[in-house]
Amino acid sequence: MMQLSKDELFAFFIDHPERPWHVQDLQKRFELEDRTGLNKILGMLVNEGLLIRTRRRTYGLPNEMNIKPGRLQVTSGGYGFVILDEGGKDIFVPAKNLGTAWDGDRIMVRPNSSQGDNGRPSGEVVRIIERRHNRIGGTLEYGRGHAILRPDSPRLGDRILLVPDSVGHLEAGTRLVARMIWPEDSGELDPFGELEEVLGRGDDPEIETRAVIIKFDLKDVFDPDTISEASAVPPKVTGEMMTGRTDYRHLNTFTIDGKDAKDFDDAISVERLSGRSRDGLVRIGVHIADVSHYVAEGTTLDREARERATSVYLPGRVLPMLPEQLSNGICSLVEGESRLALSALIDLTRGGQVKRVRFRETVIVSDARLDYQQVQEFADGGRLPRGKQKLERDVRLLIKLTQSIREARQSEGALDFDLAEAKVDVDEEGSLDLTPIRSNIARQIVEELMLLANRLVAKELSERDVPTLYRVHEDPNPEKVQMLGKALGRLGYEIDPKQLESQDLQKVIAEASGKPEAQLVNILMLRSLKRARYSAENLGHYGLAFTDYLHFTSPIRRYPDLVVHRVLKASLQHRLSPTLKERLRADFPGLAEISSQREKLAEEAERDLTRYYHSKWASERCGEVFEGVISGVNNFGLFVALRNAVEGLVHISNLDDDYYLFLEDALTLLGRNTKKRYRLGDRIEVTIAQANPITRHIDLLPGRTAVPEAILSNTKIIGGPKGLSKKPFSQQSLAQVEVPLRNRDPVADNSEAQGVKSPKHLKKILVFGNKNIRR
Repeated sequence: MMQLSKDELFAFFIDHPERPWHVQDLQKRFELEDRTGLNKILGMLVNEGLLIRTRRRTYGLPNEMNIKPGRLQVTSGGYGFVILDEGGKDIFVPAKNLGTAWDGDRIMVRPNSSQGDNGRPSGEVVRIIERRHNRIGGTLEYGRGHAILRPDSPRLGDRILLVPDSVGHLEAGTRLVARMIWPEDSGELDPFGELEEVLGRGDDPEIETRAVIIKFDLKDVFDPDTISEASAVPPKVTGEMMTGRTDYRHLNTFTIDGKDAKDFDDAISVERLSGRSRDGLVRIGVHIADVSHYVAEGTTLDREARERATSVYLPGRVLPMLPEQLSNGICSLVEGESRLALSALIDLTRGGQVKRVRFRETVIVSDARLDYQQVQEFADGGRLPRGKQKLERDVRLLIKLTQSIREARQSEGALDFDLAEAKVDVDEEGSLDLTPIRSNIARQIVEELMLLANRLVAKELSERDVPTLYRVHEDPNPEKVQMLGKALGRLGYEIDPKQLESQDLQKVIAEASGKPEAQLVNILMLRSLKRARYSAENLGHYGLAFTDYLHFTSPIRRYPDLVVHRVLKASLQHRLSPTLKERLRADFPGLAEISSQREKLAEEAERDLTRYYHSKWASERCGEVFEGVISGVNNFGLFVALRNAVEGLVHISNLDDDYYLFLEDALTLLGRNTKKRYRLGDRIEVTIAQANPITRHIDLLPGRTAVPEAILSNTKIIGGPKGLSKKPFSQQSLAQVEVPLRNRDPVADNSEAQGVKSPKHLKKILVFGNKNIRR
């Protein structure tokens, strides 16, 4: 009896794409006695999106049936777009053609001849390959006696029916997490949820942080096996670990990081070279923690790091890619401790020109930990702290060198955005402050050296034809460039959208620098560019104007950097066999996609929680007046960005001195009678009217407008559950919420909660109880 493998069966479909195949035909073709194994393999190929099963129970290749795999992105408007695995234009999917697919699902889409939004091809979802969400966070509501979850993310619709027995008598307004039960698992027409976790009630940072972790599917706890494996790593570098490495512990080596940094990926050393051929050269050592020595491929540590792909830096909390025993311990280049590193030794002229580069597996020790503030104060004419002043000569040389490197990079067309950012500072008592972050000389030293090391490693691997993960940034979309040209033109800057090079954009950035509209110019340009991403193919980096670029310098917090370390070391040790190269080339495209997706989720989570704190900051300043810049103009109003990066909306209904017309081409609201104009980039005074941290909405009024007392005195969350207080619950009341559901007393003052009805289509499911509900 023939044993059929998945690879053999899929290869058959590749070799015979002329028609769909029925399971009976396949059984005969492979001379199988029964179909049990065949059906199992066909199911696996269908679930992976490699084959399609038709209504006639035949199987074929998706492309041959004009069906393509991709990932669905649903907008708050209810329609979606499919980002195809094969690339190319996104496919627009009207709401009616989404079926039961949700935002983030991997799906199969059938394009059709009609066009959708912005001339994109349109299509319909024909199959769901993989669900994106197993758990969804939101707020409990009751409607017509039904328990309803209103998801935190507007992309997930406005309501999900909950299994009533799981909700018990929780009050409306409770924040909770539901485990999703999808139609394909239940046999029902619609998805529904079962209570999994009660987060609490009210506007509380801890609740909101937990909600964001759930919302973006982040991992905040390591698996026990991962912790066990990390704990087995020695806490100190041993003599055996140093065998075969170059010892650079004699060099003056130091780190430059933020004050609150705990994981130190990179350190720097400086040597002044002498001799006939090297006189006047400087050797910069960029020493990166050798995480790959401790995290071997295929281990439990590696699998979880690959799944996480990146550390996530939420305001007030870090979700590390690696357990703290490694990230803050043996891998971190802490002061005074011997550490294993992968080092780039770069010989440069005093003008910043690279003459030679070598890569070595090394042992180093950091002599000093410097922070950005200390280095900046030194650059401004001060001194480094006592005990670290021996490094002043090296830091002074680095300032000059990196300035030359930066100028050369900009002359080649690299884009250097200067965006207003604000760090969220929350003290132990819960007081909130937003501290502006600006690029300065101290940060530029580190930035330039890391960019240089990343570029040189990419060049080395590219020239050696070593498979790796590149960091790529493709040319901007022509349509967005046209829109950018119009917007910049309104601000007095000209570009030629038909012949646009990155140098042209950098010239505009430089021209706008120091002017009132500089921040807006930077934002407009950034919005017009594509996202940088990871790729197994070297496509160059538009924004940096680099032919070769990758990420090498942060293996503690980025998985692609760890992969780059492995292949670089394999190349240096001559371990890259043809078989290994082929395996890496097959693995890296999928790994690049996963890493890009996880990075995007991490950024969205960081941005979302930052917006929560921005809204919270604004809610404490209702009635106060601030100066800002109009950062967006729409038919419903103006977005205004304050100096600390907080952004709010002046709704058009609050521009009550005239009727305003929206001039889309001019990005302007024009008063019909007064001819008053609100234009993109205009400076404007605004008054904070109200803010809702939970929904992230900040409402502004134009000018020095008195906020109605009814708004200022309102203690309810705007648009939230009835009676929900801004104040967080006490620990006692939170404990009461967390009592097991079956032990709770009825909530006397919540009549809706007392008579929860079971939706009719759930009745045949609910009889199986609250756990593991299946048909």
